[in-house]
Amino acid sequence: MRYINHLFFIRFDIKTKINKLDGVLALIYYMYYSFFIYVFGLVIFKTEFFKKFTIYFTNEHLYKLIIYIPVSLLSISPIFIILWYRKQNLDTIGIKFNKLFQSLLIGFIGSLPFILPSIIGLFNQNKQFLYNFTDTVWIFMYFFICIAFTEEIAFRGFIQTRIEGIIKNKWVSILFVGIMFGLMHIPFQMIQANMSFIEFVSYDKYHLIITALIHIYLVYLYTRNNNILSSTITHTLIDFIPSIIN
Repeated sequence: MRYINHLFFIRFDIKTKINKLDGVLALIYYMYYSFFIYVFGLVIFKTEFFKKFTIYFTNEHLYKLIIYIPVSLLSISPIFIILWYRKQNLDTIGIKFNKLFQSLLIGFIGSLPFILPSIIGLFNQNKQFLYNFTDTVWIFMYFFICIAFTEEIAFRGFIQTRIEGIIKNKWVSILFVGIMFGLMHIPFQMIQANMSFIEFVSYDKYHLIITALIHIYLVYLYTRNNNILSSTITHTLIDFIPSIIN
């Protein structure tokens, strides 16, 4: 019975007391993150700034990884400034170095409902791997570092654990941050699609809802042992596997 209760229980293991200031800082950071991603989208899709560096690379996937790593670090750097200011440890956002194998296992198992269709397709739908080994490694590293780890630190590790400082009901706070997570994807993707805000929301509304629901799922995985590696692995594989199989 105790194991069953733990299986379905969601609890953020933060020994530091979270208060209203933490919740406000989480909202401020969310606004920073969203604006930062919007500006990055403008630079990527509306200027030639990054394109001029392609001449120095023979591999487009390595180029993309190298370009996105500093951008990802800049997007989450305020979190570490806030942690320093609030005198809070890295483990309060899920950065832990114990139970690594358990976290990897949780992450892999958590990804199975999403990646199995692509894997099964390799055997009975004549699908195949799209890239060679080297390209596959760079693509995996891109999704792991620049997408999954960055978003997991920002949303599951930081914003979700702090928002309860102003939204006391756990389930309401999880739903609220799920909506925030879905909305966060709009600025960058609407620029990429060359659509207005209204056009993009109308076009992509079902995917945005699914994204918000995935936040809830990733929160569940994260709280199995409150190690950000668990949800990061799941997030990585959800994006990575379909991108290399067709």
